[in-house]
Amino acid sequence: MSTKSTELFYYQQDSLCFNGHALSDHVSIKNYQQPVLMHDLQLVQERINWVKEWKGLGQLHFALKSNYDEIILKLIQKNGCGVDVVSLGEIQLALRCGFKPQDILFSGVAKTEKEIRWAIENEIYQINVESLSELKRIQRISNELEKSVNIGLRINPEVDAQTHPNIATALLDSKFGLNAQDLPEVEGLIKDSKYIILKSMSFHIGSQVLDTSIYREAILKMKPLYLDMKSRHATLDRFDLGGGLGLNYRDHNMTHDYERWVSLREIYEEDLSDIKDHFMLEIGRFIVARSAVLVAQVQYIKKTSNKKILIIDMGMNNLIRPMLYQAYHHIYPLKQRAGKQSYMVVGPLCESSDVFHDHIELNTLHEGDFVAISDAGAYTKSMSSNYNLQPIAIDIYL
Repeated sequence: MSTKSTELFYYQQDSLCFNGHALSDHVSIKNYQQPVLMHDLQLVQERINWVKEWKGLGQLHFALKSNYDEIILKLIQKNGCGVDVVSLGEIQLALRCGFKPQDILFSGVAKTEKEIRWAIENEIYQINVESLSELKRIQRISNELEKSVNIGLRINPEVDAQTHPNIATALLDSKFGLNAQDLPEVEGLIKDSKYIILKSMSFHIGSQVLDTSIYREAILKMKPLYLDMKSRHATLDRFDLGGGLGLNYRDHNMTHDYERWVSLREIYEEDLSDIKDHFMLEIGRFIVARSAVLVAQVQYIKKTSNKKILIIDMGMNNLIRPMLYQAYHHIYPLKQRAGKQSYMVVGPLCESSDVFHDHIELNTLHEGDFVAISDAGAYTKSMSSNYNLQPIAIDIYL
């Protein structure tokens, strides 16, 4: 580990520091005009280094949906990583950031005719197939183009990821992936195709998975399927282990994050030691979530008979996870004062659901003060909107 502090946030002379950066000293705060998203690229680089410690790893394909920042994507590309994408729009962004078609793993449940045609024509690394209908479309288009295409089969291991229902993806009735009972028909379609090349089998159990033992359960289900398919398909040599490794959003000790990654890496090393094929990962959140904070200003403090309502100038147009998933993001005042208060923290949008916290204990705040919302590096701008035409946070690089 090489973080400047094992604690990502701490106060120095009553000023909040984020990985060693005193946020209130930054020019964007001194000359504040609108919310800012402050990035620390060193934290991204560190996480990439952690993942690459696994000697058995063939390739890390960063889950592009988690972060669309071009400077961060260029850093990831310079580290020799690929990307996992779910749309032609994400493909085009990846290409702008220096990735090549051979770096692109194309997932997603609703690939259009246009997207599949582009992927085959440009010979991308692999299309991850998520339904029988999709495989039939790939078969037809590859026949029309008379071009070969590498595919992976995303299989649902029917493992409960023990995460929020909206981000669990590997259960029997999920919209994602194929089920094991689909495989005989899948094999028939591959056998009948002149151009489809089966290269990979994959699974992705969900996002924000904290208990790494769940990955062992998924591997123990998927490994026999993989070896069985490999015995009949000589081209199958990539085992895609998905992503979804989570973070404790209430704990900003970086040692604990590293220990969670090491726990997962040890599962890979132990359970896959007898397979010498190409292993792939599709990690997103774990790489970038810690790398940014959102800074907003307190506009008003409204007192009711039951609550103190902290009204900030940033809402779910910038960070929707607390409203969509009931996700927790800690809030830190940029200046530490004595005393504690309980606040309901809300944004400016014309929605009653625009609430970051219904109840959170913070050091005393005044109107005009600034707050930092932690862990804003993943699923922040990539899920932002222009609702109420409130400003999207400005990107700042520390």
